[in-house]
Amino acid sequence: MNAPDLSVIIPVYNRGELIRYTLESVQRASTGLAVEVIIIDDGSTTPAADDIARLGYKPAKVVRQHNQGLLLARLSGLHHVTGKHVLFLDSDDLVSTNKFRLQLDAMRSTGADVSYTDQAHTTLGGDYDALSITPQGALQDTTDPAVFFLQVQPAPHSPIFRTDYLRDLSDHAFFPPSPLYNPVAEIWFYQNAAPRRGHVVRVPGPHTIIGGHPGARLTNHWERLAAASLGVMEAFARSCPADTPEARNARRLLGQVAFHSWRKLARGFSPEFQSRELALFRRLAIGSPLSALGGGGFQLLARMLGPINAARLLKLYQTSSYEKIRTMDDATFQQLLAALPAP
Repeated sequence: MNAPDLSVIIPVYNRGELIRYTLESVQRASTGLAVEVIIIDDGSTTPAADDIARLGYKPAKVVRQHNQGLLLARLSGLHHVTGKHVLFLDSDDLVSTNKFRLQLDAMRSTGADVSYTDQAHTTLGGDYDALSITPQGALQDTTDPAVFFLQVQPAPHSPIFRTDYLRDLSDHAFFPPSPLYNPVAEIWFYQNAAPRRGHVVRVPGPHTIIGGHPGARLTNHWERLAAASLGVMEAFARSCPADTPEARNARRLLGQVAFHSWRKLARGFSPEFQSRELALFRRLAIGSPLSALGGGGFQLLARMLGPINAARLLKLYQTSSYEKIRTMDDATFQQLLAALPAP
């Protein structure tokens, strides 16, 4: 029996009928292809299988487990995959009708390990065919894994992976998965992939569709994502060797990412968090040119003041007060930082 062209892993936690949009998009994109859909029910109050049955969809597998969070649910799904390629798809996001075919064709013709597309947004509600899809602009075009995984860093359902490639990087990860990383589950995969050899191909067009809705999403609390992202980056810095050109390049690029993230932080946000991001920059971004850290005005100041002092000065004028964008109190965020391992 031939392996499916694609395995789609969909973690589910208390989505109810909202998942119908996701499953409908997968069904439409599967025309002419052998696609297996693997649902990982991550401890939903009402079994996801009941909701899916009521909606009339028949995935290849529905695996119910105790609640472990998004990263571990995706890894659980990977154990059940039989397809040649893998896509992670959240239960409130969609794919275009042509996404699967276009990305798989591109991977076959180029021998790529990973393919990705541009992104769009929609608001979920009402009839599927009445959804309004708004493109979000073209992503950077690159074939370099480090640039793709660390700088482009697309939505988690943008990349389609060759299954053997994905299994190898998860089986030989530089640092292990942890529930602490669940809010940014895809970043664990991205940072373990970035230092490895591989080939990436971009398929133009907004075929990755992010579904907006008023229900709970991890992105509702950006501070939670920030803490988890810091934990992943610090684990990378501790664990990723610098023994190959690919690994050295990935370390340098991640240091640059930490610097850019620090530059965007609101004034008055956690001093400890800011200090730890700057420590990553100092540790990883060795040899980075000023052009990789900012534009012309920044570079001029940085030549006189150094990059950190130049950025501090610009932050006074370029960032808003934390009080304007806060979604949690200081004590709650401090608890998130305290749960992370020491840098």
